[in-house]
Amino acid sequence: MKLKAPRFLSAFTLVEVTLSLGIAAFCMVNLLGLIPVGVASQKTSAEQTGAAWIATSIVEDLRTTPKAYPPSDQTSPQFHFNVPATSSGTETLFLSQDGRTAGALNTNADPAQNPRYRATLYFTGSGSSATGQRAATSVRILITWPALADGAAGNAPSNYSGSYEAWISLDRS
Repeated sequence: MKLKAPRFLSAFTLVEVTLSLGIAAFCMVNLLGLIPVGVASQKTSAEQTGAAWIATSIVEDLRTTPKAYPPSDQTSPQFHFNVPATSSGTETLFLSQDGRTAGALNTNADPAQNPRYRATLYFTGSGSSATGQRAATSVRILITWPALADGAAGNAPSNYSGSYEAWISLDRS
């Protein structure tokens, strides 16, 4: 008995294999091109999360600052910010990646302390109450990074690559 070869053989041609490999390679190159974008996005997200955590810590610190009667300047318990009773002011503090202070309040950044964030607080009084006491103090909290881009504490930050801003109002009456 003689066997006959089947009429239709199921197989891929060399052209089909080449085209499918080309399409797969094109897709892989595009996916690999997205990796740097994802890494940069993750880094930015981590920096913003760290800055938000620091701003929250500063807000908690300012809110736990005791009031004095008659109104007088008070110092916050954790970061030692001077909370003015009757005037406006600016405070600057440099912080490390984990939120610990990296130097003294209102001093220039020390590269040896490895600061990552700069916290600049702008205190503004909102007027007096009917009894002559300060009614409220508005605080603008500006967290910028990298800290060494604006290392002079006396100058407003301007060279930063990222920032986080929060506003709070403190009842100081």
